Amino acid sequence: MVLDVGNIHMKMDAMMGDGGLQSQFSWDLAASNSSSTEIFYWPRDEWKSNMLYQIFNPLVLDDSGIIDIKGIKKLVFAKGDALTNYGKTVWAQETRRYRPPVVIVDGNVLSKPYTWKVDPNLKSDIKIEFEDMLEQFGLRSHVEIYAFSNPLLSDFFIWKATHKFTGEQALPSDTANYKVKLPDQTIRFWWPISFSFGPTKAGERYALGAFSYEGEDDYDSWIKVPSKLGGARDSLYIAYYRDANNPQAQPFTNGSQDDTGDPDRTTGHLYSTQVPGFTLLHADKSYQDHSDDRTQPYSMAHASIETDLWGDHSIGIKKTYLGTDEGGRFPVEPPKNSGVAYQKGPMRFITSGPYELTKNSAQNRYDSLTFVYAVGAGSIGWKAADSVGRLWLNSKITDAEKEAWVLKGRDSLQQTLDRANWTWDRMTRNASIPAPPPPPDIEIKSGKEFITVKWSYPDGSYFKDAVTGVDDWNAWRVYRKAGAMLTNDPLDQKNGEIWKLVYETTDRNTLKFEDTNVVKGNEYYYAVTAIDNGTQNTVSPFTGMRLESSRFINMSTWSAVVGVDPSDVKPEMHFTYALRQNYPNPFNPATTLVYQIPQSDKVVLKVFDVLGREVATLVNQEQKAGEHSVRFDGSALPSGIYIYSIQAGQFRYSRKLMLLK
Repeated sequence: MVLDVGNIHMKMDAMMGDGGLQSQFSWDLAASNSSSTEIFYWPRDEWKSNMLYQIFNPLVLDDSGIIDIKGIKKLVFAKGDALTNYGKTVWAQETRRYRPPVVIVDGNVLSKPYTWKVDPNLKSDIKIEFEDMLEQFGLRSHVEIYAFSNPLLSDFFIWKATHKFTGEQALPSDTANYKVKLPDQTIRFWWPISFSFGPTKAGERYALGAFSYEGEDDYDSWIKVPSKLGGARDSLYIAYYRDANNPQAQPFTNGSQDDTGDPDRTTGHLYSTQVPGFTLLHADKSYQDHSDDRTQPYSMAHASIETDLWGDHSIGIKKTYLGTDEGGRFPVEPPKNSGVAYQKGPMRFITSGPYELTKNSAQNRYDSLTFVYAVGAGSIGWKAADSVGRLWLNSKITDAEKEAWVLKGRDSLQQTLDRANWTWDRMTRNASIPAPPPPPDIEIKSGKEFITVKWSYPDGSYFKDAVTGVDDWNAWRVYRKAGAMLTNDPLDQKNGEIWKLVYETTDRNTLKFEDTNVVKGNEYYYAVTAIDNGTQNTVSPFTGMRLESSRFINMSTWSAVVGVDPSDVKPEMHFTYALRQNYPNPFNPATTLVYQIPQSDKVVLKVFDVLGREVATLVNQEQKAGEHSVRFDGSALPSGIYIYSIQAGQFRYSRKLMLLK
């Protein structure tokens, strides 16, 4: 399952953690299998905008402990069990208001068939549900995650978790052990949770020359702020993370060694202005009273992955997660140059409690508690990050001024989570939440002189407002990105290309755009959105606002190129000529190139440097129809951008690849 309707892109995969979806980790972002552990991206259209993203639920028992299946009282579980709340996912499902759009590029269907549920009456654009069984505590957790495509609500998701004391120790499918349960008892505890972040992978790469393992130059802290919009809570306790200075960074060309914001060493562009965080929206008063306890949270404790999660398996770890250690219940970020050493993997917990839950099977009593959080991110944005970074690199502003700009992302995060607070309030009251039109299906086709973009809705109901049912459609918009799909991608050679609006029409029957303002041989990516007329958006702060669908969900992930006409392929052929993007990319030292040909043909596949000099001939022979792959070893070449080009009959196509050592 993937959370992908807004500006956040998050994978839900139980294999990225302890076996359950409630604890997911991205420890291996810098390792050889980094592509499989990149879980959380924000913003979605920037290269390596994935962050360190990890969820921890270290339930903290009071001194009464818990009695296990052997009748032994435990105060804390050793070697990590109580620290990460090992879970097993019992079941999961996904529901969307609209099915994901179909995306086709040069005959290749890029979107997978959608097999989950569709519910037009859904309050959010997507709802992910799952249940985890936390066996060491005998808890079954039901989690619901909500996300939205509304542009003002697209930078957060809402996480609702209900924990029920069932005593279960095994999944229902484990028939031999499922009947084994914890003995009846009452447990007393605090519930800490940390959505731990470390921005960003791109920033690490550009500032340090390599990807680091954990968030090694990031700070965590918290603020309490009043709600400006009004909502479920009058004020919010917000835990946040932000990039700080890494004292090990090498000096920049302006003489400064301050890498706060992770500046590009050539342009100064700040790659890590993201300030992610989370806040508590609801905490039950007790197992009997499920109204919101606004005296919570109990604490917002600080910990680190290396020193605490990995480094302390003693009973004293409970003090850390409760905030009753020397740091205190609400410790602030250490002041700059305080002498406080950086710690790998900063964690900020929002801890609620104390609570009691009772399991009494004879009385059919299995108590439960519900907590609701909002998780999101803020930033000064790409344009400000670019201009501020360039001013700093040219010594026009100071290190302190640059850092102050980075910290402004906290204001953006505050606004984002306040909107989440407003949204949750309306969800609990079954009130309307304005929504934009859905994005259309799109088809993109390379051509000899131009690129054609087509789009359409599956049926006429898509023109009607998702909330009111009134037809409020107003316009189609086409966006384009040249060079590479993502902003700041090294394949762009730092040319500053971003996604741009290239076409708009208010004629709903115009469903095609021919892009003639293109350069032959260049690669282009497209997305198409729909925008409403604002008449159905009558709730503040959206009153009269024209809302646009997300351009991310139908953003093409394969490029189209002028100079190639796929229609030249004979109709009886089962598939077209294609040269796919190499993987991995960037690579070191080797990468795999995949291509397909619809008929037996002479294939020549070569690699050139940016000056057009041939550096390798990978294929030069007759080949049968089908898909082929070839490995390119760049160990003898210097770092840089290279071009690989295929010729098969009349088909000629090139792509870029990047070697980073």
